Order: sequence, then C-alpha cells, then structure tokens
Amino acid sequence: MNNLLAIVVKEIKELVRDPKILIGVILMPIIIFPVMGSAIQISQESVQRAIIGASFAVYTDDSGFVTDAFLEYLYNNNTVVPIEAVNLEDALRQFQETDSNALIYIANGYHENITLGQKGVIQVYANLRKLNMAETSSTDVVSSLINIYNYYFGITKIRNLMEDTGAIGTPEAIRSPISIHYYSILKGTVLDIPPMSIFTLVMSQSIMLPIMVMMMVMFAIQMAATSIALEKEQKTLETFMTLPVSRMTILAGKLSGSIVIAIAGSVSYLIGFGYYMNSAFSFVPEATTMSIDAVDIGITPVGFLLVGVVIFVTLVSALAMAISVAVFADNVRTAQSFTGVLITPIMIPAIILMFSDIEMLPQTTQWILLVIPYTHSIIATKAAFLGEYLVVIRSIVFMSAWTLVVLYIAAKIFSTERIITAQFTLGDLGKRLRQR
Repeated sequence: MNNLLAIVVKEIKELVRDPKILIGVILMPIIIFPVMGSAIQISQESVQRAIIGASFAVYTDDSGFVTDAFLEYLYNNNTVVPIEAVNLEDALRQFQETDSNALIYIANGYHENITLGQKGVIQVYANLRKLNMAETSSTDVVSSLINIYNYYFGITKIRNLMEDTGAIGTPEAIRSPISIHYYSILKGTVLDIPPMSIFTLVMSQSIMLPIMVMMMVMFAIQMAATSIALEKEQKTLETFMTLPVSRMTILAGKLSGSIVIAIAGSVSYLIGFGYYMNSAFSFVPEATTMSIDAVDIGITPVGFLLVGVVIFVTLVSALAMAISVAVFADNVRTAQSFTGVLITPIMIPAIILMFSDIEMLPQTTQWILLVIPYTHSIIATKAAFLGEYLVVIRSIVFMSAWTLVVLYIAAKIFSTERIITAQFTLGDLGKRLRQR
C-alpha cells in the first residue's frame, strides 16, 4: 500500500510539474473561459447601452389626426429626430447625416387609407454604417414599437366597430380568436407548464453532465498517454521497472495519479465554463424561474452515487486504454497523435446525445453508437437525471465489463518487457503502407 501511495504521489507531481498539463489542463480553462465570458458580456452591455440611448428619425409628408396620433405616440416613447425635407430623397440625405440608425417614413396617404379601412403603409430605413449588432438591434426596437402601436390601434378600431354594430364579444377575441394553453405530462403528472420551459430547464441543468464526462475522459487519456511517453522518452521507465515494486502496483499508481489530475481539470473546466455561460448569456432574459423541484426532476443522492460509479469505471477504462496505446509510442508527440484517435469515439457520442436521445436516431446509427463503450456513459448520466436507474445500472454493467477487458490488456502489456521495448511511430506506419 505504501508503494502504491508513493507511486500515485510521484505520478501527480510529475504531471503537475509539466507546464503543458498544469497550464493547459488545470489553469487555462479556469482563466480563459471567464476572460471570454467577460469580454462577451462587456460587448453585449455596450450594445444594450447603445440601443437604450439610440434615437430614430421620423419624416412624413402626410397629415391628419391619425398621422398626428401616431407621431405623438412615437415622440412620447422614444427619442425622435424630426426630419424636415421637401421629399423622401432629401429626407434620406438628412437622415444619413444624423446619429440615428433608423428612419420612420409615414408616406402620403397613410391617414386616408386608415380612415377608409385600408392598410396604412409605414416604411423603415436602416442606416448600416458599421454593420454591428447595435445598428440591427436599433431597427428591431423601432419594429417592436410600431408593432405595439399597431396592436392597440387595431384593438381600438375593432372596439369602435363593435360598438357601432352592436356585436357581441371582446376586441381581443375578435382580433385573435384562438388562444393556446400548453401543458406538460411528466412522470404521469400533468403540469400547468409549457413543455419548452421544462426543456429549457432540463437542458440548462443536465447538459453539463455529458460535457463533464467527455472532458474528464479526454483529460485522462491525454495525461496518461503523456505520462508513459515521457517516461520512455526520458529513459526513466527502465529504471522504474527495476525497483522492487510489482508491475500491477505501477499500473495502479499511474491510473490513480491520472484520475486525480483528470478530476481537477474537469472541475476547473466546469467552473470556468459555468462562469462563461453566466457571463456570455447574462443579457438573455430568463425563460423560466421554475425551480427544478417544482417538476420533480433532478439527480437524487442515489443518482449521484450511480453517476459517480459510471464516471469512475469510465475513467479507469479510458486510462488503461491510453496507457496501453501509449506504450507503443517512442515520444510525447506520437503518443498525443495516438490519443487523438482514442478521443474521437468519445466526442461523437457526447455531441450527438447532448441534444438527442438514442431512441430518436435511425436504427443503424443506434447500433453503431451502442457498440462504442463510452456511449453508455453519456446515456447513464442522462438517465440518472430522469431517475431511470435501471438504465444507469445496465450501463454500469456494460462499462464494467469493458473496463475489465481493457485492464486485462493493460496488465498483460505491463507484465512483459514489451512496455520498455515496444515502439511504433507514424513513420513506421508510412513505411509499412509503402511496402504494401
């Protein structure tokens, strides 16, 4: 036990001592993501300030009480720059000389059309000087302002017509006769909650689980492979193997040390990424203020325990696989090239299942994904969130069987001298292909 602890401590010190691992795996995520999030937040806040302080120009060559009512509405609800011109061309020229990003043109005949029961036409011109978000958003503000006026103006006209004809009903019902009320059925319970609200809530709180598993496995594979490759590259593995320590203890120590660093890197990633999401999307209004407890979904203590088992067996299998492959690399660069091949079948299921369920995919795609062992890790984390523990246990059994197979292969490699003598480079692969 003392030997194993010493090897684990040695492995952690060596991994942390490597600047590429310390900075790239642990420090960079917790630094770069907050910086990126803060930068996006500053940019969005500047856009919001520009929109709030923006003004728009108004030009009309029409007259009448309907036109005057619309102008009064515009002047009372925003900063308006009036344009006095002889025609529309002159108005557009003056508009481009102002600081306004949008011009509202009330064309001649607007008052007459409205009073005759026809549609009045309003033209909006956007002056896109720098093609930034503030300019396009300012136009959206103008459109929203006009749409609000259009709605209440329509309600007023309908009410007047109803009073003149003695019609029964409300203006709102006549303008929009159909009202949709959404309900959701979750775990057999009918909830007075729109399904999109629940979907948004679930996505915001469950999407990090597949990301966490994927990032932990990727970190673990890279570090385990780098550790073995460094030992071989620096010729210290031969000395290490001559010590009076069993090969299985060495393998267990390397696996344990890499797991500790992988977990630290994953925590760093989640903290940094969480700050990035909060900062980058802080300008988006909250879709719902529901608590996760309100819909009786989430991860219970039993679910957390099962997810912990899933992550553990996933990490052990990934580390053992990375160590087994890295044995055949003679330097760090080659080992990292090998790990790129191992990471691909981990990223694909995580990306696909992050936004979809396995049952929604075509049958052939389902079988292909189910053959990939790490698909079951993603399925298990999502099932734990919904309380489907039988699915989680099934995934644990499958992953445990796969982990035993990978550990058996790693143990076989470590029990022979192949761990020292085995070498395989990308150049060797090219030579063999040319020979064929």
